[in-house]
Amino acid sequence: MFEEILSRIRPRIIETALPNNLWGAYDVVTHTILLRPRLAPIQRRSTLSHETAHALLQHEGYSPRQERVAEELSASWLIHHDQFTQASLVYGTATALAHELDVLPRDIHAYMRLLKRTQKQETPWRPEE
Repeated sequence: MFEEILSRIRPRIIETALPNNLWGAYDVVTHTILLRPRLAPIQRRSTLSHETAHALLQHEGYSPRQERVAEELSASWLIHHDQFTQASLVYGTATALAHELDVLPRDIHAYMRLLKRTQKQETPWRPEE
């Protein structure tokens, strides 16, 4: 789903070295998503989705609240609720669930926060810390 939004908002996307081991960043002034070169495909997809959320929401600078909002929006785009529900009955950790759903564990954690906050579903397990 984030691909549709990405094609609608059309930010410039470039790969470049980023400070502080960041995988991605969004520059609201130039409407540019910056991605670290040589990310694994799953890392690139997750990071591009996350930065697309920042672009859509026109986030400027950094704040923990903006990060949380972007993480949860990105996770909602990457994770289909019915697949999450079925897989969470089988897999007992965020890592295993992420592997099954082809996302990163951080996406699972963000999705779990979103579910908890919106009270959509109780899951049969608690994510590892």
